[in-house]
Amino acid sequence: MPAHARFTSIWLSAAAALLLCAAAPAGPGPATRMHHASRKPAPSTLPPPHYAGDAATRLDRAYGGRKIDVATYHYDLDRTGWNRRETDLTPANVADQTQFGLLATLQVDGNVLAEPLLISNFKLPGHVVRDLLIVATGHDSVYAFDAQTYQVVWQVSLGTSQSSTDVGCFDVQPEYGISGTPVIVRTAENAGSIYLVAATEPSPGVFVSKLHRLNLATGHDIVPPVVISPSATLNDGSTVAFDPQNQWNRPGLAFANNKIYISVGSHCDNAGWMITGWLLSYDPAKLAALESFHTVQTHGGSELASIWMTGFAPAIDSAGNIFVATGNGDYTRDKMDWGESVLKLNPNMSTVLSSFTARNFNFLSNNDVDLGSGGVMLLPRVIGQKAPPMAVQMGKSGTLYLLNQNRLGGIKPNDSGALQSQNAGGGLWGGPAYYEGPNGPTVFTQGDSDVLKAWSVNTGSTPSLTKAMTGNSWGGYGGSLPIVSSNGSSNGIVWLINRAQEPFSVEAYDASVLGTPIFSAQVGTWSNASQGNPFLTPLEANGRVYVPGYLLVQVYGLLPQ
Repeated sequence: MPAHARFTSIWLSAAAALLLCAAAPAGPGPATRMHHASRKPAPSTLPPPHYAGDAATRLDRAYGGRKIDVATYHYDLDRTGWNRRETDLTPANVADQTQFGLLATLQVDGNVLAEPLLISNFKLPGHVVRDLLIVATGHDSVYAFDAQTYQVVWQVSLGTSQSSTDVGCFDVQPEYGISGTPVIVRTAENAGSIYLVAATEPSPGVFVSKLHRLNLATGHDIVPPVVISPSATLNDGSTVAFDPQNQWNRPGLAFANNKIYISVGSHCDNAGWMITGWLLSYDPAKLAALESFHTVQTHGGSELASIWMTGFAPAIDSAGNIFVATGNGDYTRDKMDWGESVLKLNPNMSTVLSSFTARNFNFLSNNDVDLGSGGVMLLPRVIGQKAPPMAVQMGKSGTLYLLNQNRLGGIKPNDSGALQSQNAGGGLWGGPAYYEGPNGPTVFTQGDSDVLKAWSVNTGSTPSLTKAMTGNSWGGYGGSLPIVSSNGSSNGIVWLINRAQEPFSVEAYDASVLGTPIFSAQVGTWSNASQGNPFLTPLEANGRVYVPGYLLVQVYGLLPQ
């Protein structure tokens, strides 16, 4: 398995009581950066943002709606990728190049695999209120930009990133640092914590992955970071342990059940006979390790069954149950070996409540056609729904599965345990998006070298997905990770990053018709573009679209009139 693998602000009273200490820094300041010769060093002086046009006026347009926080991967714990509170951007004005375009190019020091996050109306020390754009990089840096002026509010380095050469995996070059999207827990107008995993190489050939809790106001560590080091006993008495060289945190982090959840995948299937996928939980206050789940219980063979999902974060339902998908590796009936499966675990991960395993798991595993290249998206219930709560998942095989959240379906001939399975085109490295618009509930997917597709969701007594519309712009290797913005059920726009050629581009579609993109613009190159591996997702919030890439994040929005 190649290693590439709520629209919500999180306001929880229990977490607030626990985490209010985030308002004051309790750790060291920004670290001094060191570099291995094999890596491209970061600029010694960060260039200022590059503005398109007149910097004095290009960014002065105020947002017309109520600003939101985007504190977690793809907006919500369902992982719908749907921002339903966008008032300013419409298909009409996005399609008009006199109204919509590039606002700024933000310079950063590495690849941006993680989705940018946004916190609105945050009160900084000195009672200055700003919107903060949080960007984490593969160079192990974290930036907080002022999301109005795009000046750097703070920037911290969390150590020396891991050299791709030293790791022995070149799916991402030249380094592995912060790859999973952080999660932010905001507890007050002036208090919050950023949780993330930084893969570091403090000296050549020494690999360490650490969980950090950063102060949202300053970037400082609130408590000392903890080394990720789970281990477990297998059914023959042998042990398996996290390997910081051959494993990494690619999926986004999650906050639920008053816990931080971290998922672990593998690098290039290296050491597949001695590693397993992990799902870990930590206390959000002190970062103490709580529980762990490993995906393979039987020693020997090709264990793996990594959780990587091309960056998708675990989905979590209203009861706090956790949904993930696994990649190639061992699957053994009744022996807790969970390769090529979708899993539903209880909040403390002690029990697999339900599972779905592809009927052709042996073929998928032996041919590196990972089910777990795609994440799990939970479908919100709609008024009058007769179908059970549903989920959607799609991986490298290009099979689109509609699943019952309550009973995922096990393993059955012809995948009959699923509510529906169908060939949806090219394989998917990433996941779907969701929108409830004029056409009803809709799922969007774009597979490998394929066009964007819209699937109508039948929520009646015979649930199904039916292809309803397509775009006409062909995507690149592995497809894309789309998101949707809308004002409730109107003015839906699908946003995605198209990697069919260099430089890659951002595209926007009218969500009600698809067809030709209503907007397209070249963004940038990728540090190892020849392998085609920048599996990236944009962010849209508060009238602006943020598109990550190599050494940059581009900002698009309405132009001043």
